[in-house]
Amino acid sequence: MRKLNLQLRPTRLFILVIASFVLVAGLACGADRGLNEITDDELFIGLPDNLQVDLRPRDLLLLKWLIDSAPEVPQAFGVEFEQLIGDEEGALGNGFGDSHNDFPWSMQWWNGYLYVGTGRDITCVTAATVDRATGSSIYKPLSDDLVCAPTPQSLPLQAEIWRYEPISKVWERVFQSPEVPLPDFPGKFVARDIGFRSMMVFTEPDQTEALYVAGVSSRSLNGNDLPPPRILRSVDGVNFVPIPQEPGTFLYDLPIQVATSSPVVVDRGFRALGEYKDRFYISASDYRGVGVVLESSNPAEGNDSFRQISPPGMLVWDMAIFNDMLYLGLEHQKGYQVVRTDATGEPPYEFVTVVTDGGFKRGQPSKNVLSMYPFKGSLYVGTNRGGLLSSVELIRIHPDDSWDLVIGTPRLTPDGYKEPLSGLAQGAGNRFNGHFWRMAEQDGRLYLGSWDWSIQLRKVPLIHSFTKFENGFDLFVTEDGVDWRLVTKDGFNDGFNYGVRNFAPSPYGLFVGAANPFNGLEIWQSVEVPEP
Repeated sequence: MRKLNLQLRPTRLFILVIASFVLVAGLACGADRGLNEITDDELFIGLPDNLQVDLRPRDLLLLKWLIDSAPEVPQAFGVEFEQLIGDEEGALGNGFGDSHNDFPWSMQWWNGYLYVGTGRDITCVTAATVDRATGSSIYKPLSDDLVCAPTPQSLPLQAEIWRYEPISKVWERVFQSPEVPLPDFPGKFVARDIGFRSMMVFTEPDQTEALYVAGVSSRSLNGNDLPPPRILRSVDGVNFVPIPQEPGTFLYDLPIQVATSSPVVVDRGFRALGEYKDRFYISASDYRGVGVVLESSNPAEGNDSFRQISPPGMLVWDMAIFNDMLYLGLEHQKGYQVVRTDATGEPPYEFVTVVTDGGFKRGQPSKNVLSMYPFKGSLYVGTNRGGLLSSVELIRIHPDDSWDLVIGTPRLTPDGYKEPLSGLAQGAGNRFNGHFWRMAEQDGRLYLGSWDWSIQLRKVPLIHSFTKFENGFDLFVTEDGVDWRLVTKDGFNDGFNYGVRNFAPSPYGLFVGAANPFNGLEIWQSVEVPEP
């Protein structure tokens, strides 16, 4: 059995502990962007089962101090959550009874129903994607509590759409991806859609209201001989039909790559959605989720009704409508950027830069935006982590293009010195928060959900004895954008619920979708309770 002996200065210990899992594929944000098929957004790779760590007492004390010294976030009052999907008594089992549904990749409230689009075996697909892109051999049964199929071509990847009616409390599956033949593997088939990454209700030119669902293909792990990702459309919530996408049209022959120093392949899936000036916007992306922005005045026509409106070299993660402008959250090697446009003239549209250089954070600024949400007159922007020890931050942008640091490390900027308005440092006091993944407003409150990677240290017993109390996503809430309260710091008492992947506001409360690659996704619903 291989043993790793760490005889390190205390200041180096925590760095190596964290690096031990990241080095499997070099996937920390800011790692080699030549690996453009790798999804830092979703990757989860466990430590080897045979890894042991010998630590001196002072090393353990340092690690414990790093965790214990984090400031406490006050507990939220007035709202609780009950489980709808999971192991709770009376709830449908994790993943709608199928643990391969491990990510609630999309959620939308529409016409009296909650709709949930699943991502299938995200960790396994990511490992296979890494192998195809780099020639590595990451794909394997990763551990006794996270198991992939014997081969990537055997993965059960047929993505699903479910809906929930809150009065009757009934779930029903309304769509399952068909399968298509798998090239180079005679007799084998693969899902046409391996995930549905976003949803949006759009009002079409004839005033038809339709639910659009953004799909992801298996091209990243099985090659370009498969058809491209597609967009589904439904006008009744039961029948989902792909919009036209014929060979030789723009939507079929998606832009293959973005012209950057490390070309990004953007015909793997769709991620961000938005409606602006009665037009439909969607990002075509690589498997990580970064790509280009497409526009259509009538998306139901599909085919050549779409065009690219973001300029070459602009790498887009998310979008939001704010201040009567279309805002985009970008990836950049010097640090994340936020830009805006009024979408006039001929594409590519002219964009004004609002935030650049990762908000001028020194050291390891975050390279990309992951979430954006307008709330009470400001646009809130959540980031990815910047590096091994550089956690996430939250800023807010005002209509005049000025911005505040809400959660993060104090820094000097061209506009002066900025301190976090909330008093919370990067990660909101939790250095294991690797994404501020999603945000949503419900009943005048803004909710912020994280991805917490501490569960990845579970295979190192001594370290896990300290980090286990951090396992599970953090969920925060605020009424003013400054005073943040903690709803849960342990994934609703389940450390394997490692991320809040989606929210869906509704008249029946806020629905929360938890990503759980071990047991399958969970869905929770808010329940109002009186304050003490």
